[in-house]
Amino acid sequence: MPVFRVDKIVYLDKFTKCYKNIFVIQNSTNDTSLNLITQTISLNKLSPFQTFSQCCENPSCVKTFINNQNGEILTEKNIDILFSQLINAGYNIEYKMTKLIKDKKLVCFISKN
Repeated sequence: MPVFRVDKIVYLDKFTKCYKNIFVIQNSTNDTSLNLITQTISLNKLSPFQTFSQCCENPSCVKTFINNQNGEILTEKNIDILFSQLINAGYNIEYKMTKLIKDKKLVCFISKN
């Protein structure tokens, strides 16, 4: 049973010039049900001091969750939509496993049988 990590990161929206907390999946899979609710985006630098490189923890592209109704990136206030879409796609929210990790970026672990 593969387990995937869902994190929350800060994203700079170039159009609105607003910072948003969005959800990303770290070690994604090629599951078609997951591909319907995710999209790969490139991240904008949050400051002039931020760099993107292969050696860095911060990748320049991430797979983020989108609302499958309107195609918009899901933000922190849409966590109910995120969980609904994951459950509808056949994923389980691994609550006990998530509680083991003390990381503010971690939203949850998910798995699919």
